[in-house]
Amino acid sequence: MANRIYSEEEVSRLIRRAVELEAERSISKEGNRTGLTIGDLEQIAAEAGIDPELIIQAATELNQSSTSVKKETAKIKREEIVCEQWLHVTPDNRILDDLITELNHRYGTSDTDISWWNRLWDDYDGKARTRKSASSYEWEYTDELGYFTTRVLMQKRSDRFRIRVSKRQLWDMNWSSEFGKSAFLAVSIVLFTVLGGVTAFSIFGTAWPGIATGSLAALLSYPVIRYFSARSLDKHREEVTETAYELAELTAQLMAEPAKKNTKSNSEKSKKSRLIDIEFLDETEESAEANSRLRNKLR
Repeated sequence: MANRIYSEEEVSRLIRRAVELEAERSISKEGNRTGLTIGDLEQIAAEAGIDPELIIQAATELNQSSTSVKKETAKIKREEIVCEQWLHVTPDNRILDDLITELNHRYGTSDTDISWWNRLWDDYDGKARTRKSASSYEWEYTDELGYFTTRVLMQKRSDRFRIRVSKRQLWDMNWSSEFGKSAFLAVSIVLFTVLGGVTAFSIFGTAWPGIATGSLAALLSYPVIRYFSARSLDKHREEVTETAYELAELTAQLMAEPAKKNTKSNSEKSKKSRLIDIEFLDETEESAEANSRLRNKLR
């Protein structure tokens, strides 16, 4: 066994098992301990002949991968446009408050803008409301015209964090319905025919040419209406997508900052601890040599 040469795969398995055994020994010594610190990992790596700096680099990469954000595209679900982002983090309430502040800044509003008048008439157009619970924050904003309502749910679920952004229209109208476009076309036909009839009657003394021209113009405008309606829908979907993604990115950044600081701090502590141990060993060796010399002289 002493002369055996281990392959790279076997070395990896041996180191992994050594780390597991060290963790089990730590748990048995300290009943409330559930893992290893960066200093423990550095010590194990040093004993295994691995550069401890690589452990720090691996820990940094692990923190970054756990907070990586994949951009999800919003989906249209009948009466709402919705986008969800999931992160493998558990932010505290301080970070959730920062996210609420970011939303208020983005939409140019604040919870403090709500007055007793808004509460009396239950009218919150142009205002933002926030509801908080032990595990979730819910933010809601309706534009000043009262037509579009944006809701953001931020929820902690076990070891994951959910960000759900949705947008609805007035009266929960269906986003993909043709009713709105048909209603606009009907209004356009009435408006064009009336204006055309009045104009034709004032010029030719009869309204029929104007009515026919106005109706034809309204019908020809229908493709234009459909085009701008589709553009508007894409705009709202992109807004929901970007809001969810940017909130997720901000969460990842806020979560990564203390993790980097802790990794660096623990690394520095570990280095100081090793230096102290080395100095202590040196002093012990010097003291042992001095005692040996003294015994020799006495003899």
